[in-house]
Amino acid sequence: MSNRVIAAFPVATDKLVAWFEGGSSRIFQSEELGIGDADDLGAFEISTDYTRIAWANGKSYDAAELYSKGAEIDIVSSEKKRLLKGLSRIRRDSSFSQTRLGDAAGIRQSVISRIEGCEISPQINTLLKLLAPLGKTLVIVDLKER
Repeated sequence: MSNRVIAAFPVATDKLVAWFEGGSSRIFQSEELGIGDADDLGAFEISTDYTRIAWANGKSYDAAELYSKGAEIDIVSSEKKRLLKGLSRIRRDSSFSQTRLGDAAGIRQSVISRIEGCEISPQINTLLKLLAPLGKTLVIVDLKER
């Protein structure tokens, strides 16, 4: 475990996600951190050397202590699964079979099946090819909005 917290942001009224040096991320409940008011959760600063996080209410943790309070979370895997399952739902809601979508996008049905089953990670241009015949595209949104 690294002793530096690189980034953090609230993802719900009572949850905070923090990224640590080396790419690991942890999720925290506001009560675990001693942050009583949900409005205070997002009112924090990370020290310039990334070794401490402090809230406006006076609560603070060094990076190692903060790390130990959280549960591991793999946002990349969970967001990938959510995105690919969403693709499958949109395809079905649009009354497209995998074969029909594949014909429209120029992608084999077997590849679409593996994408929707989260067995493979498609490139962005492949996702865009699959979404366009369904009248959809990708957008970037804040994680806290979902």
